[in-house]
Amino acid sequence: MPTYRLTAQIPLTIECPEAMRAPKSHHDGIGLDILDVGANVGSFALWAARRWPASRIRAFEPNPGTFALLERNTKGHPDISITNAALFPGTARRATFFARYAGDGEAGLESYARDTFREGAEGTTFEVDVVDPKALQSADIVKIDIEGGEAEVLANLDLTGTSLVLAEFQNRRNREAMQVTLRASGFEALVDEEAPWDPILDYRDYRQDLKGDVFGRMFYRKRGQTRLAYRPAIGGG
Repeated sequence: MPTYRLTAQIPLTIECPEAMRAPKSHHDGIGLDILDVGANVGSFALWAARRWPASRIRAFEPNPGTFALLERNTKGHPDISITNAALFPGTARRATFFARYAGDGEAGLESYARDTFREGAEGTTFEVDVVDPKALQSADIVKIDIEGGEAEVLANLDLTGTSLVLAEFQNRRNREAMQVTLRASGFEALVDEEAPWDPILDYRDYRQDLKGDVFGRMFYRKRGQTRLAYRPAIGGG
């Protein structure tokens, strides 16, 4: 699949439906430690480097083809360190990964990618390195987008020093498990929203038994944290 060079500048103003409007948490900080789990081609890592200046960003991306794009996109950014590995708890150091192409935003370890994709879905499997989340030091901000393994990774991260968690979930079971972990660790919801799978089940080889299930995103802030300063939007937006 060919790759293309896109140049983005921020701030960016676009028109979009209300349902697509990104929520604003307005949390400022400088010199933070940011963990990017499922970095893909580096869009979040590059954005975070400018959003929270002088911060250290640790980005993990297991897909070798996607990692090559991440490597090129983050070259020249000494504040971003990248690792070609997946995060998943346990003693295994290698695991089977499923992807359709380099840069696939829905790729993931086969053990949970099969919760989304039907058997026989177009794509390839290959072995990738795995790092146990328990081996990582706590980060100020944690972003997780790994297409189904978020709950297991979150439950095994050290969240004692974490102020903000930004994550996606692939199903209701995953969402509920993440809510339990976050609330037990002293977090409160800023955004926790779902969307139904039903309207898109005819696309991209999704499992038909996802009918009635949900996917979505959640932003959670630790109560009483002091590392990030909340700045309300001008005009209350």
